[in-house]
Amino acid sequence: MRPGVLLATALIAMCGYGQQRARTAAASPPDFTKDIAPIFQKNCLGCHSSTAHKGHLVLESYDSLMKGGRHGPEIVARDANASRLIQMLEGTEDPQMPLESDPLGKADIAVIRSWINRGATGPTPGSLPNAISTPELPALAPQVPVVSPVASVKFSPDGRLLAVGGYQKVRLLDPDSGKVIAELPGHADVVRSIAFSPDGTKLAAAGGEPQRGGEIKIWDLASFRLINTLRGHKDCIYSVAWSPDGKMIATGSYDKMVKLWDVASGKEVRNLQDHIDAVFAVAFSPDGKRLASASQDRTVKIWDVATGKRLYTLSDASDGLTTLAYSPTGDQLAAAGYDKTIYVWQLGDEDGRLIHSLIADEDSVLSLAWSPDGKTLVTASSDGSIRFRDTDLDLKGVIDRQPDWVGAIDISRNGKWLAAGRYNGSLSVYDATNYKESHSMMVFNKIEPAGISSSTEAAQR
Repeated sequence: MRPGVLLATALIAMCGYGQQRARTAAASPPDFTKDIAPIFQKNCLGCHSSTAHKGHLVLESYDSLMKGGRHGPEIVARDANASRLIQMLEGTEDPQMPLESDPLGKADIAVIRSWINRGATGPTPGSLPNAISTPELPALAPQVPVVSPVASVKFSPDGRLLAVGGYQKVRLLDPDSGKVIAELPGHADVVRSIAFSPDGTKLAAAGGEPQRGGEIKIWDLASFRLINTLRGHKDCIYSVAWSPDGKMIATGSYDKMVKLWDVASGKEVRNLQDHIDAVFAVAFSPDGKRLASASQDRTVKIWDVATGKRLYTLSDASDGLTTLAYSPTGDQLAAAGYDKTIYVWQLGDEDGRLIHSLIADEDSVLSLAWSPDGKTLVTASSDGSIRFRDTDLDLKGVIDRQPDWVGAIDISRNGKWLAAGRYNGSLSVYDATNYKESHSMMVFNKIEPAGISSSTEAAQR
């Protein structure tokens, strides 16, 4: 058959397919769950989810779609031409959607048009749930040996335990000997932050799967039993803090949210929304009345815990903030991050005043701690150092030449010990008064390709 005849035949077949699809659409209106939701899931959720919500439009469910966004309803039932959603998909209203991507195919737009003109009805009774879920991710085992980083460290209030968070588990160590006392397994991903209850009887370990959801596991430390798992964030959690009265937990997440949780019921109490980028650190003031949150959006926000109201914003940083700490007296706050700078503010009831700032390290500051006596600020940097400074930010001492990034530090309540966890899975305990290493150990060894389990080596070096 000649090429021209072949082409004509193919075009006729394609037209026939299009006519058949059109006749099918005419025979039965598109179904929201089967026909509409998959289009949104594939093309729209990256910008219009509960974590991104550009234009205040969320397309995670039928209800949120019909609620509309900043400009009001996006759908006018039985009138596709008057529906803002169609206008933006077809480019008759700027900007054309999907933004900075290829236009939606004509066939998909035709299906959405037909659905709107047929009444824009929601999920039929007995069909799949109203929510539009993101696709399941496959479980991927490592192809080469890898090491779980030490992502979080925390001393118990009495100093008898040192909790160390890594991939899918927390290990509880005796800080004097390095001996592993217990393991707390079953976490979804890396445990990025740890907090002990004020009385030391419980531990909150936070993390979750990136872009999937955050989780906080609450453990009883007398029995090493899991008490509760709290979920609500749309992305992984980077920071968890326990209120001084033991009744609440605060979390900060990559989903830009700060949440307050009631410990007794396990329920979310408040969702504090004002950051416009990932929240990497949260901390309660010593009296428990205020909460501070530090974000990649270059700000620290101060919240009223009782009402959830944002009191004020500290916006002196020139780049994202990764860590923060209240002074023991609660009248000052220190924060640091990507711009290598330590910021110290004097806090008031209605505003904060920057009193010190210093380009303190040669690379991003990953973790910061304020000594219990209020006299020393300690920072760990991706330049491979741990630095000790007084409250005027003058240098007191340095522990340099770290074998890998120190991503997590904590100071014991008595001010004697500094724990430093590294990206290579190792941990060291230093004397915080003379900066000498007391002992070191590998907390997390290599995860072999055959499985996702890791062994523990607490041998002293």
